[in-house]
Amino acid sequence: MDSPEARELIFKTGMAESGYRAIEQHGGGPAVGYFQVEPATIKDTIDNYVTYRQHIQTKLWGLGFDDKDMVLRVMGNIPLQVAFCRLKYRRDKHALPPCGNLEAQGKYWKRVYNSYKGKGTVEHFMDANK
Repeated sequence: MDSPEARELIFKTGMAESGYRAIEQHGGGPAVGYFQVEPATIKDTIDNYVTYRQHIQTKLWGLGFDDKDMVLRVMGNIPLQVAFCRLKYRRDKHALPPCGNLEAQGKYWKRVYNSYKGKGTVEHFMDANK
């Protein structure tokens, strides 16, 4: 799960999502943390991915995660925010884009992280990371 490609994409995701300036979504939305992870994504990640991977579950709980107050735990814990960002990308079947390829990273972010329903654009990702 750790690689130069993962580290670079996670850093750039934080730049695109909040610029590392907000832990709550502007406008009252549900997303939390620098990576603007939605509560439904946290729950889905736990229920449909982490539950079947004990080694990941152990690491998340070691970072302070607790499913009794998961949103608050993620919002107030930067390592957990990074972990959930990485897990979102990890669940995709395609390889991470190479380091330094901003356009490929932006397209990957849009498809996997922001989704076709999201308001973000590849151009926004690229502008946030120049």
